[in-house]
Amino acid sequence: MRYAILADIHANLEALEAVLQDIEDRGGVEELWCLGDTVGYGPQPSECLNKVKAEKHVAIAGNHDRAAIGRLDLSTFNPQAAAAARWTATQLSQEDKEYLSALPLSLEIADFTLVHGSPREPVWEYLLTPEEARDNFNYFSTIFRLVR
Repeated sequence: MRYAILADIHANLEALEAVLQDIEDRGGVEELWCLGDTVGYGPQPSECLNKVKAEKHVAIAGNHDRAAIGRLDLSTFNPQAAAAARWTATQLSQEDKEYLSALPLSLEIADFTLVHGSPREPVWEYLLTPEEARDNFNYFSTIFRLVR
């Protein structure tokens, strides 16, 4: 099967449409895997959500998705990101909020673990060093299926 992996769309509809067109131009995929932060920062959160939902897809939550629905403390964000999350919240329909609320923090599909941040902290961890990345291998169950 062919998958397209998208992440950090951040409500940028023009970029999302360009990526989806490129996917189509390359022969398409069976399913999109959206790894979070579909909303946040950009001006078109609902439109991006609708575009993703119109595709056969699976999606997980990112930190900006959670923040926009009040599920993350905005004090953990820098001031610009917090302001963007507050604005995004005012742009979302009830249906958008329900969709984002239902997104899991992680998914395992066959031999793959889908997360936005890391397997240790699925929504909010930046892996900045080789040691942090190495430590996260202990949080995968899918990798152990691959090496057996």
